[in-house]
Amino acid sequence: MPSFDRVAVVGAGPAGAFLSRLLSDAGFEVEVFEVLPRLAVKPCGWATPYTIESFFKVPEDAVLCEVRGYRVYVEGRVEKEGWGRKYGYIIDKEKLLEHLLEGITLRRRGVDPARLEGYDLVVDARGHVAYSGVKARALQAIARGVSVGDGDSIEIFFESEFVGYSWVFPLGGSRVKVGVGGLAEFDVLRARLHSLLRVLGRPQVERVEGGLLASGGLVPQGSAPRVGEVLGAVMPLSGEGIRPGMLSSLALFRSLTTGSKFARELEKTGLPLNIRVQLAVLRRLKSLPPKGRAELFRSAPVEILECVTAGCVTSAFIVKAMARWLSSSRGSACQRAQSLKASCVMQPPGRRRSRGRKPPRRPEAPPRAPRGVRSRAPEGS
Repeated sequence: MPSFDRVAVVGAGPAGAFLSRLLSDAGFEVEVFEVLPRLAVKPCGWATPYTIESFFKVPEDAVLCEVRGYRVYVEGRVEKEGWGRKYGYIIDKEKLLEHLLEGITLRRRGVDPARLEGYDLVVDARGHVAYSGVKARALQAIARGVSVGDGDSIEIFFESEFVGYSWVFPLGGSRVKVGVGGLAEFDVLRARLHSLLRVLGRPQVERVEGGLLASGGLVPQGSAPRVGEVLGAVMPLSGEGIRPGMLSSLALFRSLTTGSKFARELEKTGLPLNIRVQLAVLRRLKSLPPKGRAELFRSAPVEILECVTAGCVTSAFIVKAMARWLSSSRGSACQRAQSLKASCVMQPPGRRRSRGRKPPRRPEAPPRAPRGVRSRAPEGS
C-alpha cells in the first residue's frame, strides 16, 4: 500500500494535470502549483495521434477536429499521403487541462519541488524549463483565412536544409496553426515561417509565438519524481508532447500505487522504445547533407512514417522495417521493407484503408524568403 496521502504536483501541463487527476480519483489529496497565469500558454501544435485512446478518452468538447487525412511534402512535392480514416486529433489544450484539473486545488505560484514542504510526495512536472537535455526550437503563427482540405486534414513539410519540419494544422473554420520547428536557430525558423505564410496566400496572422521543447530523450529521475517534459517525455523527432507526457504520468501513478519500479512501468507503455527510435532517426538526419535528408524522407515507407508518428513502434516492427530504412538513405532497401506487414500501423487492425476524398494539392514548395517575420515574445514556457 502507498505510504503517502498528501501530494503536490509542480506544473499544470498535460503530464502534471493527468497525474493529479489519476491520484485524486484514487483518493489522494492533491494540490497543483502552476507559475503561469493561464493554462496551456506554451506554444504547441495541439495535435495528438489516435493512440492516445489506448489509455485516455479525450473529452468531446476538447476536440477541435478529428484528423482524417494528411499530406507530406518533401522539397515541394507530395511524397506521402493518407485519407479516409482517423489518424488523431487537434485538441483544445486549455479545455483538456481544465477537464483534468476539475475539482483539484490549483495554486497560482511558482515553487521549487526540492524545497516544497508539508507534503508526503512532491512530483516535478515543470516542463522544458527544468529539462537538462538537448532542446529544439519552434515558432508558429495562429492565422485566419486558410483552407486545409475539408478542415480535417493536416499538411507536413519536411525540411532538408535543417533537421525539422513545418506544419499546417486546422483549428476550425478558416483558422490554422502554421508552424516550423527543429534543431535550428530562431532566425532560420522565422525565415521559413515567413515563406510558408507566403505560399498560404499571406493569411491574416493573429499572433506569432515561439519557445523551446525537449528533444534529447529521457533523463534520469531526480530527487523528486519527474513526469512530462522535465523527464524528456517528448517525441524527439515529431515534438509530440501531450500523449507522451500523459503516458509518463500513467507509469508513475502505477508505480506509486503498486510499488513496482517506475522504469519498469514506463517501459510497459512503449514510450522509451519509441523515443529511442525517434532519436535514432534524428541522429541519422543530423549526419546527412540536405540532399541525403530529402532522400531519406522520400524512401521512408508509409507504414514506417505512420507507425513512428503514432508512437506504436514495437521491437518486432524494428526488426522487420526500421533497421532497413535507417541503414540506407536509398529507396531499394526501404521498398523491400514497405512490403512487410508491420505489427502496428496507424490503422486499427482488421480495417481496410479507405482513400476518401483528397483536397487539392498545394501548387509549389514554400520558397525561401529573407528574414523579416516579426514575432512577439513567447507567451510562456
